[in-house]
Parts: sequence; structure tokens; C-alpha cells
Amino acid sequence: MEDQARTKLKLARWASALVALAALALAGMPSQANPPASPDALLEEAARVAAEGTPDRLAAIASQAASIEPKSRLAHWLQAQAVLSLSGQASVLRKPDQDLLSEARARAYERPSGMLPDNIVFLAQAQSMGQYLLLADLSVSRIYVFRSERGAPQLVDEFYTTLGLSGAPKRVEGDRKTPIGAYQLLKEIKNPRADGFLGRLAMTLDYPNAEDRQAKRTGFGIWIHGVPEDVHVRPPKASDGCLAVSNDDMIRLKKYVEYGKTHIVITPSVNWLSPSEWSARAIAARRRMEASLPGTLAIFEIDPSRPVVSLREQSGEVQRIHWARQPGLSFNKSDDLALSPLVKERL
Repeated sequence: MEDQARTKLKLARWASALVALAALALAGMPSQANPPASPDALLEEAARVAAEGTPDRLAAIASQAASIEPKSRLAHWLQAQAVLSLSGQASVLRKPDQDLLSEARARAYERPSGMLPDNIVFLAQAQSMGQYLLLADLSVSRIYVFRSERGAPQLVDEFYTTLGLSGAPKRVEGDRKTPIGAYQLLKEIKNPRADGFLGRLAMTLDYPNAEDRQAKRTGFGIWIHGVPEDVHVRPPKASDGCLAVSNDDMIRLKKYVEYGKTHIVITPSVNWLSPSEWSARAIAARRRMEASLPGTLAIFEIDPSRPVVSLREQSGEVQRIHWARQPGLSFNKSDDLALSPLVKERL
């Protein structure tokens, strides 16, 4: 009798799952009245719901994401995990699933609302460096787009991104790592590889910059580029050192870039500050920079192990300056530690 009861329960769960999925498939179909949400927003929501252990809700969101972006392996995988759970079966993770699990973890990250990144220490409005600034947080596979509004960075957009297979930071050619630092976007390359592996579009970075060369970091060809046509995105760590985003996102990201002006700051991680904390720090930092060299447009904190970077405009010329770190240097303090330029380069 117990075996029969278990069988009936399993069949009931399977039936429930199939009915749920049939309804979800219809619910996931876009209508003219309600334009579909972006697949990225749905995938992020699905990843968070998966961690909560609510398979019925996960199935609904993943189904909708898969209907909007059929090439998303993550959407189909999360939907399958939900069906297994609804049917009473335990999910078994295979080795090929690890990339999908890594993407789900990256997607589950939620940026603190109303906070500002401490890596952008100061950001002015200046046509000479473009309207927007890109900030890549490698720890959560994100590229953020900011612009200056009333003296503070305001978030405009964000993108999921892939980084180097071996992580970061890049040190030598061929290490399959992504560099950290401040880089200018130089030019666009259409169809960057004949077989389509890098997508339809690439934007080149000026790696290695002057500080990289002084530190004897090697390598070349660091780009932001797309992905093969048969996938939505690549896993969080999968490139040879470039940043890779979906092909649709490349088109969207391109709108924020002015070649020869726009910068991307690539950092291992972002610490988020309240607007009041950020503002106090920005005022102190700019005052210190201006005391050394006037004309500061922006100040970037890459990582405690790297020089502070600033952009400066003087007589119509933009310079990128890497500042030597002094012991105890902190933009959160009001002390007057001297700053000295380590490397200057014209842009």
C-alpha cells in the first residue's frame, strides 16, 4: 500500500508540474499590450528565486525568460530544475552544469539600491571624456554605465559580462586573465572573427596603458565583444581576457561609447557608499588632486594594490595620470598627504 501511495504521489506531482508548465508557456508568451521584460531582468529574478526554493515561481519566471530568449541555456536549465523539484525528484548537478550554476550565482547578485561606487571617486561633466563612464565589477560579472549628474555618478544601465577564463588581473600575454585599470575605448571592429565566435561587434581598449607598461605587464587585443550566434551569453569566466556580453547588449552598450573619449574602469570588486559618504570623499579627493595638478575631470580607485588614476584636462589636452600611493593614503581622511604623479600619458 505504501508503494502505491508513493507512486500516486509521484504521478500527482508530475501531473501538477506538466499542468503548471503548460500554463506557464502560455503566460510567458508576449502580448502587444504588455511588452516582455528583458531576458536579463528575468534571469536575475529567476536566479534569486531559485535560491529561495520556490519551484513553482521559478518555473514561471524561467519559462518566460526562455520564451523571450530561446538561446539562454540558463533559462532552460532553471526551468528543468524547477520541473524536477515539482515532480519530487532531486536535482543532480553534472560537470557541464557548473558553468550554468556559476552564471546563476552571478545573476543572483543584487546591487545595493541608492548607493554609489567608491571606485568612482570623483566624476565631472566634460565633453572631452564623453558623456558616460563604464565600470566593470569582475567579482559579480557586471558592467555598469554611469553619467555625472550634479557632481555625482548616476547609474544609467548595467550588463552581465564574461571575463577571462583564469580570472584577473592580467600580468602576461596568454594568461587568459582580464586586466584591471582605467582604459579608453579606441575603436570599433565589425565581425571581429571570421567564424563569428566573438559576435558581430568588438570595441577595443588601450591595454596596456602607460602604468601597465611600466609594471611590465604584457599582452594585447583586450576588447569588449559579443558572443557566437547560437548562445545568449557565455559563462562568467570563459574568455581569453576580454569582456564578452550578449550580441544584443553590444548594440545597446555601443550607444554609450564615444571612441577616443569614453573610459572603462575595470576593478576586482566594487564597494558601495551612501550618497553622503561618497560626496564627502569626493570633495576631499578633488581638493587633494587640485592642490597637486589643476584641471581634474575624474578620479578612479582601481584596487588598493594599484595607483589611483585621474583624468585631467589642461589647455584642451586630456591626460591620464597614475598617482603613486603614499603610506596611509585614504580619501576618507582629511589629512594632507602629498600626492606625486607616477606616470602621465596623453590621450
